[in-house]
Amino acid sequence: MAGRAVRRGNTSMKLVIAGGGTGGHFFPGIALAEELLARGPDHSVLFMGARGGIEERMLPLHGYRYELLPSIKGGFFSLTGPKKLWLGCKGYLHARRALLNFNPDAVVGLGGYASALPVLAAWGVEIPRMILEQNVIPSRTNRSLTPFSDEIGAQFPEATKHFSRPLRVKHTGNPLRKKVLDAANVSAQRNTQIRETPAEPTLLVVGGSQGAKALNDIAIKAWPRLKQAVPGIRIILVSGREDEERCKEAFAVNNIRGSVVGFVEAMEDLYIQADAVLARAGATTLAEISAFALPSILIPYPYAADNHQVENAKIYSERGAGWMLLQKDVEIDRLAQRVADAVLQPERRKKMSIAAHALAVPTAARDIVDRLIELANGTATLAPDTTSLQQSTHARMQPVARVA
Repeated sequence: MAGRAVRRGNTSMKLVIAGGGTGGHFFPGIALAEELLARGPDHSVLFMGARGGIEERMLPLHGYRYELLPSIKGGFFSLTGPKKLWLGCKGYLHARRALLNFNPDAVVGLGGYASALPVLAAWGVEIPRMILEQNVIPSRTNRSLTPFSDEIGAQFPEATKHFSRPLRVKHTGNPLRKKVLDAANVSAQRNTQIRETPAEPTLLVVGGSQGAKALNDIAIKAWPRLKQAVPGIRIILVSGREDEERCKEAFAVNNIRGSVVGFVEAMEDLYIQADAVLARAGATTLAEISAFALPSILIPYPYAADNHQVENAKIYSERGAGWMLLQKDVEIDRLAQRVADAVLQPERRKKMSIAAHALAVPTAARDIVDRLIELANGTATLAPDTTSLQQSTHARMQPVARVA
């Protein structure tokens, strides 16, 4: 195939944003779209996702142009059997046709199964490609896509050693939407200062965009001990849509001070109210916690692929930004004490907030879009195509003392 013409000096940018499935993979794409489109009316975006993911519900509300591909359980790289292989080939041809019709300057994969087909199709027609990895342990999809990608943007520098082409990895952070960053700036300025304990301390409990039943149960069970340990405390619980009614009933029966929401896109409205966060260790949740400079108690999802949420949570624990409790080891008294430590001790709270904020990369969306434009215009200096597992040239962050 003849090489694709490089569009040097373009004043406009046509970008395909591929991926979704969950909020953690979808909302970073919205942040990139906002950043690019804010630069001028000549830029344009096409989202490519999978049927059945959060993108199918949310993209029509945002008004973006989009294409939905077949949802392949287990992902493109684990296809077995004639039916799945046919579905994969059909999806690949759909993605290729959509790319040729849109004629983008670059493609960015957000991770997850829904990004595989568009990135592979872009490789096939020689469109510049970048993939984003939000976790310390890369997903199987992103590891498989590495040879087909020009560059990899990682939230954590520690992810570098897990890729077969470490020189292609750049520490970009995880892009957050502008309204999230605007609210986070206000919150971070408050949280990184010594301040009095509020009369009504607020614990935000969030299990990700789909909620986490086990985390909901822990919060409800912990209420009697929490209200003893932290006078005046209230809980905001993001339960997930499927568990919303049950949690609301449990709040009413147990006279839990606070509120339950099934799903909220404007998470910044909740983070800005919070004094501490009890959460899973999903990458986008962690990026938001860092941006808002909030101390956290992290209970990683125990069945995450390659145990990646535990590795994410370890970063926050080792940096002094929060505590990690394994779900199988959660003790209610200990959990309540950790919440009290984070909320009622001003010096400790300040140190944890500063440590959390040090893990934030508020320029992620801007930096990634800048790099995509460089890739599209042929002005990016690319790492050599090597499979050597040599040490990354990126300096690793130095750990700080663990919070006692």
